[in-house]
Amino acid sequence: MKLVSFDVWNTLLDINVMLDAMAVELSKLMGACIIDVVEGMMLTRERIKRMRAKTVGNPARALEESQEMLAELLGIDVELVKRAAARAVLKVGDDIVLPGAREALKGVRRKGLKVTVTGNVMFWPGSYTRLLLERFGLTDYIDKTFFADEVLVYKPMPEMFEKPLRVFNVSPNEAIHIGDTYAEDFEGALRAGLWAVWINPEAEEIRKIHERGFEVPNVEGILEVLRRTEKKS
Repeated sequence: MKLVSFDVWNTLLDINVMLDAMAVELSKLMGACIIDVVEGMMLTRERIKRMRAKTVGNPARALEESQEMLAELLGIDVELVKRAAARAVLKVGDDIVLPGAREALKGVRRKGLKVTVTGNVMFWPGSYTRLLLERFGLTDYIDKTFFADEVLVYKPMPEMFEKPLRVFNVSPNEAIHIGDTYAEDFEGALRAGLWAVWINPEAEEIRKIHERGFEVPNVEGILEVLRRTEKKS
């Protein structure tokens, strides 16, 4: 292996911490009940996830579409969605960093491999996520970040996984992607020709579930997967 690509949300950072913070700020801006805001955000996220699994919608407007859909559902101006996201980024604490995330990044970096982040966007731009990675010291172990609103495609589209490979001149079979979403991260990476690792918190052990794919219980499982692939190479 020459390159390890990490998903961001629920792989390195806890999406629920960010969503909770955003819901609090949005309810304040709207003067609305937080329960209604949370429900609206959940419904919108589910709708967008279904759309992306089918690669429906305009990839170049993935961020704007998600913001507009949430604003429409809540009956508010999209500017409030943008403001709430900005406020949330400023207020979240270090509990947003998932257990094992820093150790996994450090471990991969110690192996001398290129480390990238390949992330989708929803409700807030990739630059906000990059800011959080920087704020909590994770970018010290990351060579480059790739976000859907900047690449103008999104996972599980092959182009999203191919971009880092082109930047670092790495072939698909020399790269591995790890993430928590089976369709977007695991299947998407496999279709693009990469090795893939699916984080399944219910998994009891690290096991091979595809010719080029593994299931792990947590993000630190990537280190054992790399050890296994090194032995066979």
